Amino acid sequence: MNELIKVNYDNSERPTVSGRDLHEFLEVETAYTTWFIRMSEYSFIEGTDFLSILEESHKMGRPAIDHQLTIDMAKEICMLQRNEKGKQARRSDAYNAERPRDLPAFAGRDEGIV
Repeated sequence: MNELIKVNYDNSERPTVSGRDLHEFLEVETAYTTWFIRMSEYSFIEGTDFLSILEESHKMGRPAIDHQLTIDMAKEICMLQRNEKGKQARRSDAYNAERPRDLPAFAGRDEGIV
């Protein structure tokens, strides 16, 4: 299976992916913050579909905001992008499995790769 996007299993009931990782994978040209605000306008709900996380940035030590997105939200964003990378992510086994951790690449519960 191709390693596309790292999946976070901190909450084993609800795996998530980093919004910044998804943005990079999809090769979006718009700045992350602007892009995420635009994606959020599609009726996603903070606390249900995503969580905002303040991280320390590697650039000049300034804090950066990232978001942990549910797999469902990430899949919907991939559909909205309408590009080859979005299609590739949507067709990955992790997005189509009932329980991704049951796939061989998800054998570890701490983290996996979509």
